[in-house]
Amino acid sequence: MIKINILITAVGGDIGGNIVNILAEQKNILFNIIGTDLNPNVFSIHKINQFYQVDKVENLNYKNQIIQIIRDNDIQIVLPLSEKEILWFSKNKTLFSNLNIKIMINDNMILNNFFDKFKTSQLLNNISIKTPQTYLFQEFNSQIDFPLILKSKYSIVSKDIFIIKNKSQLDYLNISIENKNDYVIQEYVGSYDEEYTTAIYQSNNKLEVISFKRKLTGGMTSFASIVNEEILKNYATQIAKSFDLKGSINIQSRKVDNDFYIFEINPRLSSTVYIRNYFGFQDLLWWIEDILKLKFLNNTQPVINSCGSSLLGYQYTFFKE
Repeated sequence: MIKINILITAVGGDIGGNIVNILAEQKNILFNIIGTDLNPNVFSIHKINQFYQVDKVENLNYKNQIIQIIRDNDIQIVLPLSEKEILWFSKNKTLFSNLNIKIMINDNMILNNFFDKFKTSQLLNNISIKTPQTYLFQEFNSQIDFPLILKSKYSIVSKDIFIIKNKSQLDYLNISIENKNDYVIQEYVGSYDEEYTTAIYQSNNKLEVISFKRKLTGGMTSFASIVNEEILKNYATQIAKSFDLKGSINIQSRKVDNDFYIFEINPRLSSTVYIRNYFGFQDLLWWIEDILKLKFLNNTQPVINSCGSSLLGYQYTFFKE
């Protein structure tokens, strides 16, 4: 049986827990899972072979900690999950290439374009994909009517999202937010009842798309149901080909009448990775196969379910010691 030593950063988050579950369930390959996180309280720690608490990525110690962990555990592939760590590994790709370590992230163009929400909107408009009208906060001058969405331009900086219903609220935020360069204002389109998430995976010989209509609870997907929307599939295919995608991304959209408006693209694996893996969209495992040039999945042609739903609830893990 093939054994792969994999390092997963930010393993304590919801995405990390889902990825650990997928890897631990594999029967055809043995994953030796090494995890790192800022927080020692990791939900899936009983499924991890070795865990290390590390400093923040901004700390000068972080680099030495990661390199030492890689050497001590003979790591072959690193999967960074937090957005700050994704960018850090992207900047240090040469270092890890010299160590013969594969880094499982999208290329710089994908990261730089899609971590920036203003740039995302401009680029999608350039290829005739609908997005909500989007303006830099510092340049906004009542170009669109209320309600509006004010959110951080880079999700790696802040997760702030404000729904602005009138001029008084806008005036207050204008006064209270100093770093206006870090925010965008976006047209409010559709409703929470018509929100969709679409995962796209593309490699040299594969292009796969799956979409879910979802409900959010506390900013996270609590219910997801597979949908077969041709417009979303066409948009996803257009994005993958236009930006020469080599990996996995997911797009967030809302349906308005008979069309979709894409309001965000996450250039990384997302929190629905376990749900879509269950339904045959195995982008995590496809990506590992492609990067390591291995073949351990049974199916040569993926069989992706065309229908199905998932309900997410609360789970607990208990320790006696």
